[in-house]
Amino acid sequence: MKYLIIILITASALVSCVNTGRTIKKNRNMEFNCENHFKVTFQESITIISGDSTSKIKVFVKSPSLNGEYDMKQARAASGVKYETKDGKYYFWEHQGEFAFGTEDSVYCLCK
Repeated sequence: MKYLIIILITASALVSCVNTGRTIKKNRNMEFNCENHFKVTFQESITIISGDSTSKIKVFVKSPSLNGEYDMKQARAASGVKYETKDGKYYFWEHQGEFAFGTEDSVYCLCK
């Protein structure tokens, strides 16, 4: 009897893990304004189809000195979450409500 219960629990757990073919979409948008008239909008959309996920990350920047749209991917960071463009030129880093946007050489916007 004990083994039958274990087998039933295991079987129900496996059935719940079976791919249902559902599509799940999650979106996250954050908007930041800095003192130097820098506006940064972070958009992340994750689509999960049949257990496989794709993530799209875009950062939109509007300022007197820089305007653009940047496709980014998650990068390694010592703390917080860091995203960077494919060529590694621009980055967006967020940690405990603070964020920075910039390049290897300079930080365009740092908000606390």
